[in-house]
Amino acid sequence: MLLELDSSGPLYRRIYDALRRKILHGELASGAPLPGTRTLARDLGVSRIVVLAAYEQLAAEGYIESSVGSGSRVAAQLPAVQAPSRRTTPATDVKVSAYARRARQLSPQEPPGQEEKREGIDFRYATTIPDARTVAMWRQAVARAARETQLDYPDPAGLPLLRRVLAEHLREQRGVVADADDIVIVSGAQQAIDLTARVLCDRGTRIGIEDPHYQGTRQAFLAAGAKVIACAVDDEGLDLERHAKRLSGARAVCVTPSHQFPTGAIMSVARRLALLQWAEMRSASIVEDDYDCEFRYGVGAIPALQGLDRHGRVIYIGTFARMLFPALRLGYIVAPPALREAFRAVKWLADRGSAPLEQQAVASLLESGAYESTRRRSVRALTAKRDAMVAAIDAHFGDEVIASGASSGTHLFLRLPRLRDAEQLIERARAHGVHVYSGRPYFQHAPRNATLILGYTTVAIDEIDEGVKRLAAAYRKLGL
Repeated sequence: MLLELDSSGPLYRRIYDALRRKILHGELASGAPLPGTRTLARDLGVSRIVVLAAYEQLAAEGYIESSVGSGSRVAAQLPAVQAPSRRTTPATDVKVSAYARRARQLSPQEPPGQEEKREGIDFRYATTIPDARTVAMWRQAVARAARETQLDYPDPAGLPLLRRVLAEHLREQRGVVADADDIVIVSGAQQAIDLTARVLCDRGTRIGIEDPHYQGTRQAFLAAGAKVIACAVDDEGLDLERHAKRLSGARAVCVTPSHQFPTGAIMSVARRLALLQWAEMRSASIVEDDYDCEFRYGVGAIPALQGLDRHGRVIYIGTFARMLFPALRLGYIVAPPALREAFRAVKWLADRGSAPLEQQAVASLLESGAYESTRRRSVRALTAKRDAMVAAIDAHFGDEVIASGASSGTHLFLRLPRLRDAEQLIERARAHGVHVYSGRPYFQHAPRNATLILGYTTVAIDEIDEGVKRLAAAYRKLGL
């Protein structure tokens, strides 16, 4: 028998694969006899033991039948099935769920500013770069954790040590009222949002979000089948009174009260209390994404909305990735008591628990105080960049733009009242060797004027003034 053997892999496996292909392609019909093992070994110039191993594998999987005295033959009951081939035309009629169809339409897509760093002065945002000290600290923490690695399935809610020290950290730094049992460790803030959507949403569930907003929040809730209600924000955040009628019947409202994304607005205390009262009166939930809360300049900590909650209405979301590095896919949910078990259940179904090694490493950084030291060091470095950005915008634009978000976060949000759309300016700036990004993708309802997002974490401090100067030059060439 002639067999076309693959060029690599164990010899018995190559013989097995060649015979299996012939059977599945119909070249060896059901019931057809196979050569004896000695005969095939001689034909192929191999040891009989190799052929025996191939036959035994085929028999174990039901492709052939062997009996003493009768030799081996293709299984009689084998259905006629064509083996897959690289040249086979992919099926186009495979059915997927409504959820998968919605998810495919909504993602994957990178938010503007997360592309690879470009040539020139790049004011990209939505990312951070850890300094050498932070990288070394992380390596040491991982090495320590690896010496006591947990090899069994982790607790789906997260390692008890991490949840305990995180509860203490959040209480001290963010005013969050929670104990370890309220916390569910997740694989990044995006999973936290996705799990929250799964816990809260049925098909058609009404969910309020800010406008503008983080795209990942809107996409997760839409994929879960929610009807998303976009509510405009101003300098004090979401105005509940303005949108109360539209939010009638909403099961939850998603907010970023301590640093609204992307405008940087801080929700006033009056609006926070009104939102909590609204949630209590309507048996609704509040999803608090505490985005960029750790980067603050010249102001004290803005306590979390969750700390004001007295009725278990706030679902609090945070991440370690912003402070340490983006590749660390580790975040957390602080669930109110009524939803604690629901969050644990959906987390278990999602992945049985986040990576224990990274959880152990982060727990050691929190427990030792190294995490807080990293935050303070990062804020010191970013303060100088923030100051340079504010000064450059004031010097080169004056009152021609309205800048917000300077008191916290890692970017500035610019409104350009004289310009309707930012795309032409973005193209002209690129020609001047400067990369800036439109805020339009974060609005569900298009803003009246052009908006820009200028990040400063990855740009060199000595390039900031020159970059803004070039941007201003490009702006004035539009003849505004």
